[in-house]
Amino acid sequence: MTWETAEEYLSPECTLARQDGYGDLHDRCRRAEDLPLPGAKGVLLVRRCPCRCHGPDGPA
Repeated sequence: MTWETAEEYLSPECTLARQDGYGDLHDRCRRAEDLPLPGAKGVLLVRRCPCRCHGPDGPA
């Protein structure tokens, strides 16, 4: 999945943070890590937000 196709999976916080004046909301993103499904090995309940603010490049 590339950044261009991942935009539909952005968290609500990171989606709003892309608008002018809301950049500080990247810090409030609740999907900074994958959330595994309890009792299932390798199955994700919630995938981490693909926003660049969570990657090695820093805030988007």
